Amino acid sequence: MSPTTNTVRAEVHAPPDQAIPIVFVPGIMGSPLLATGANARIMGSDNRWAWFPDDGLGWVAGITKWKSYNSLTPAERKQLLDPQRTRALSKPQDADRKTVSKYVTALPLEEALNRGWGSVMLDSYGKILNILEGKLRFILTPEGKPYPGIKEAMPNVVSSWGELKGYRPLTPDALEAAAEFRYPVYAVGYNWLNSNSQAADYLAGQIQAILARCKNKLGLKCKHGVILVTHSMGGLVARMCAKRNPNLIQGVVHGVQPAIGAATAYRRVRAGWEDIAGAIGLGGTGKKIMPIFANAAGPLELLPNKRYGTGWLRITSNGKTLFQLPDAGKGGGDPYAQIYLHPYAWWRLMDPGWINPIGNEPNPNQPAVASAWLNYQTRIGEAKDFHSNQLGGYYHPNSYVHYGADEGHQAFQHCTWKLNAGLIPSHKRGMPGTPAPAPSQEHAVNLQLTGDNYEGRTWMVDKVSEQQLINQHGVGIMHNTLGHGYFADLQGQDQAGDGTVPAHAAEDAAEQAVFAARMTGYDHQGSYKNLNVQNLTLYSILRIGAVAKELPA
Repeated sequence: MSPTTNTVRAEVHAPPDQAIPIVFVPGIMGSPLLATGANARIMGSDNRWAWFPDDGLGWVAGITKWKSYNSLTPAERKQLLDPQRTRALSKPQDADRKTVSKYVTALPLEEALNRGWGSVMLDSYGKILNILEGKLRFILTPEGKPYPGIKEAMPNVVSSWGELKGYRPLTPDALEAAAEFRYPVYAVGYNWLNSNSQAADYLAGQIQAILARCKNKLGLKCKHGVILVTHSMGGLVARMCAKRNPNLIQGVVHGVQPAIGAATAYRRVRAGWEDIAGAIGLGGTGKKIMPIFANAAGPLELLPNKRYGTGWLRITSNGKTLFQLPDAGKGGGDPYAQIYLHPYAWWRLMDPGWINPIGNEPNPNQPAVASAWLNYQTRIGEAKDFHSNQLGGYYHPNSYVHYGADEGHQAFQHCTWKLNAGLIPSHKRGMPGTPAPAPSQEHAVNLQLTGDNYEGRTWMVDKVSEQQLINQHGVGIMHNTLGHGYFADLQGQDQAGDGTVPAHAAEDAAEQAVFAARMTGYDHQGSYKNLNVQNLTLYSILRIGAVAKELPA
């Protein structure tokens, strides 16, 4: 188009004409949700959100607003986060434009909205989306050298990323092969209240739409599927999607995935969030967590499943373990039957009265409680089916994994109740003020629950009548155990992790991955804000792109 008088030669390098879109899949609570019915009015007449995590100080915690999620009663929380009255943000106009414009730097606002960036929590994920979009545009210079941004995926000191399995440096040939593609970055939020199975089908539909847009709007060949980048529970969604739709997915990069569940989920249901920020915004008591968990399949699928192993729920006394569940000798270590479906055991997961509460109180109507428990049993059955029959141990054969194993961010590999003896009741003649003896295993299992503060302490009484020899003032006395009082406290985190997912829960994925990184230096929600995680994710994508194969239509 230059004038004929201009005789200076110009060289223009055309970008690749084929693409492998990057699709980011967030974790639980990492997708804003829209209220679609009467639940919208719970937060005020001008509210349209069932969940809006990017307004953490206002909408969630209520520090800058008078009406907030934090101010809701347990019953209101259940109504607001009703899986049947919520939906993910599926269209550009669903997103909050002000929030997207605040966090997006690598794309024009309209394009970011069309790429689904507004469907995920940008406070946690905006940085990684911008970084991947910016750096993957330019892989090699005209001279065939890596651009500066790509060099960050080629560390001089590999150990700075952590303990690595399957690491291979990015060679010039690998970068040249990866540079044959464009990598437009998309994000797909989903309704995390529904089963991960439903979310996987939703993700597949969104991927198909992304590939169609890539072809029709961008004019690119998109025959190699997509690369999924996941956070936390998004890994379960991605695995299920890949298992059902192998023709859509070239590879998966998993971050901090609770691959076989996490005992932290049990702890939070029983006692609320263990950290101050979580307690303020989301609930520091099980009363506020149970009504949501019990009625939503997605959160229940984060509980330890059968592949997590046996004995992760422990009851100890005086430094000795009295019993552990699930027990391999009873139903093959089934946590659903042995833990989750016990309505009245003191070490249970769920209190039936709080599944469908009334305001700030448990439901006093016994028929209503029985009905709520039946519904909960259905949800647990769905979770078991998802874990055992649908997903199982499947991982995409081209999986790359990174996870936290930091002693400074410990998580719950086990949940341990420390059982303490109270005093023998005053009505026992000659016994008042005498400490009750440590219970036997049989007695500990069958203690009757008498009180629960839903913050990690329970009170029980022994209902088993048995003669025991106890020491009172140096004298051995035969005494009946009936009526002995006890209390138990949930103990703290016990394994290196990221504060939420213990290393144990992520290692299942690492064992089957092409590449895995055991890392330190970040907490669970903020993992993709960590520089090493960002560079390692870039590295993983380039390795997948370097060996990408055309997928069957």
